[in-house]
Amino acid sequence: MSRDKLILLAGLITYGMGQSLLFVIFTPLAIQLGLAEWQVGIIIAASNMALAISSPRWGRASDRLGRRRVYLTGLVGYAVGYAALALGVQAGLDGFLQATTLFGTLIALRFAYGLIVGGINPAATAYIADTTDEKSRGQGMALVAMSGGLGTIIGPVFGGALAGVSPVFPMYAASALALAAAMWAGLALPEPARHANRGEAVKLSPFDSRVSPYLIGWFVVFGVFTGVQTITAAWIGDALGITDLTANQRTMMVALLCMAFCTLLVQALVLQVLKPAPATMLRLAFALMTAALLLLGAVAGEMALYVGYGMFGLSFGFAAPGLNAAASLAVNADEQGAVGGLLTAAPTVGMIVGPVLCGFVYSAAPQAPMFGGALLSASMAVAWFFVRVPQPR
Repeated sequence: MSRDKLILLAGLITYGMGQSLLFVIFTPLAIQLGLAEWQVGIIIAASNMALAISSPRWGRASDRLGRRRVYLTGLVGYAVGYAALALGVQAGLDGFLQATTLFGTLIALRFAYGLIVGGINPAATAYIADTTDEKSRGQGMALVAMSGGLGTIIGPVFGGALAGVSPVFPMYAASALALAAAMWAGLALPEPARHANRGEAVKLSPFDSRVSPYLIGWFVVFGVFTGVQTITAAWIGDALGITDLTANQRTMMVALLCMAFCTLLVQALVLQVLKPAPATMLRLAFALMTAALLLLGAVAGEMALYVGYGMFGLSFGFAAPGLNAAASLAVNADEQGAVGGLLTAAPTVGMIVGPVLCGFVYSAAPQAPMFGGALLSASMAVAWFFVRVPQPR
């Protein structure tokens, strides 16, 4: 791996750590602070709404301002925004903010956070597109996705090791790591020569038929994925009877570790060795997601939870590089920044809808999020047999 990619992926790993800590540390704490599942869903959705707004703009900005500058802005915003979220949670734990005020404060903090971090993934995706040829595009995108998987593996271990200091301390530590990654990138990450001093950015419509199928795919993946994660802490308590906060967090950590290890297995080994075509990756991804959701909804016990999350990981391991590589191959070289922004915005729209919808549905029918998601993902698995997915030349 070249030095520039190593620096880029280090920042993406810290970003992935923050996302896993959000579900492992923040979600159980929010419930302990008196927030309902639907309120937790709205708090998580707030940053995703901001990401959906900001990511396409940041993607186009990376064409004009450069990948490096946009990526650095996102990393610094992540470090500051995550620390602010930790301060908000701490204020709730210390009794300075009551449930209603805390709810509004956390929504505002998450929304502001999402406006700034929207440049991380578009800039990284476009950076990889700039520095790979078409034949290695899928493997390059797998590296981007793999970094998130590594962050998801490290995050729960990192959080578990530091949670003894205080329940919120892992969030502060994750913020400090993001700042360190930003400093390293600021000192040593070069701007890709192909896109230096580009000038006017190219716009790309989300309704463009070349990319819209992959945007829909991202919406489904993350709508189902984050929606189910949002209600898992409650599911562990209600269906498995694990109500103790520490035990609940530990069970969630193990589930996320199973998912992350399986994602890493696919992206670091399977894809790098077998190099499947994007169409193959997409069909496998959504079939595996369907099976995972059916298993999770069967309420077969703690081991079924871990196996189901492991299958989630296998699914995501194929889905992320498959969707990104196919969309990147479908557009021109001067549209890579624009498509990178759309590829970041589409999952965030799913992350807006999924947590809110699952939070509301869960209170009426706890198994509905899993079985409804299985139906949706099965439909997508069939759809990829009818979409003409571009092949690398």
